[in-house]
Amino acid sequence: MAKGIVWITTTWMHGFKDPMRYLKPLEDMGLEVFIDSNGRDATEEEMTRKLPGVVVAMPSNDPFNERTLAAADSLRLIARTGVGVNTIDLEAATRHGVVVTYAPGKNADSVAEHAIGLMLSVARRISDHDKRLRQGAWGALRLPLPPLGGKTLGIIGLGNVGKAVARRAVAFGMEVIANDLVRDERFAAEVGVYYKPLEEVIRRADYLSCHVPLTDLTRGMIGRDALRCMKPTAFLINTSRGPVVDVDALAGELQRGTIQGAALDVLPQEPMKLPHPIFGLDNVVLTPHMGGLGEDACENSLRHAVHCAVEFLSGRRPPDVVNPEALDQPRGQH
Repeated sequence: MAKGIVWITTTWMHGFKDPMRYLKPLEDMGLEVFIDSNGRDATEEEMTRKLPGVVVAMPSNDPFNERTLAAADSLRLIARTGVGVNTIDLEAATRHGVVVTYAPGKNADSVAEHAIGLMLSVARRISDHDKRLRQGAWGALRLPLPPLGGKTLGIIGLGNVGKAVARRAVAFGMEVIANDLVRDERFAAEVGVYYKPLEEVIRRADYLSCHVPLTDLTRGMIGRDALRCMKPTAFLINTSRGPVVDVDALAGELQRGTIQGAALDVLPQEPMKLPHPIFGLDNVVLTPHMGGLGEDACENSLRHAVHCAVEFLSGRRPPDVVNPEALDQPRGQH
């Protein structure tokens, strides 16, 4: 029987119906499951206070750095319920023998649906029309309304989410061009996606949708220079990670009319402190990092994290390990 605490801070868990039915395999192993979810990420102070005695952590974007990992005297596994690991210091985790897993593709369809919804919302200014109608106004703010069909969608990052977006965009009758460091030629041929250089994707897109992980290479990749290469009629969509887009530059270029609009599900800081010019622009749609929170996506992500924990604590190698070197460290040995 395993002993210790499973600490779950996944931000959406507090609104998830009957999560314990998915967590029962951990309880059956003798673990104490502690759901500590309140809709926000934990602070470093909270983590250093609560991590002692924790064997498995299931976080959203809590900061696992040298300070917090040093306080985690019993921690053996960080099982992410999402795909981003940018708030985890992987080198520090490996030094401490803490294995990190993630859940690739489990929320891809949910994020893709949200991305398409954001395209429609910002292009047709759906939220603005809703507000005006409730205030007694009638009529479209601008005619004709921009379509999706017949337009070019540029996808930066053709991974699980990017591919799910591409399939849906093709169904809308869009031309899809994409850029990715790794090409999946079979998928491209099957769906009808054309790989192009990054500069061409940015320049040609009527809708530019970002689906990349946050790395040194992608941080700030959509900044002033990239925005000024876009069509003045184009829309920018970001459902990946906030820092991929330089939101200060974006606000400035939107005010100048460099592009027509933007829709962001992610921001550089979450929540982002007010005031900021981006919040005052009527050609911007903002949502609170909710793209991956579809019902099936949450269930699949949680099941996967639990499976990773059960496999690891049962002495087997879990799937989707981000830092396999940690498996050779004393604490990470399974």
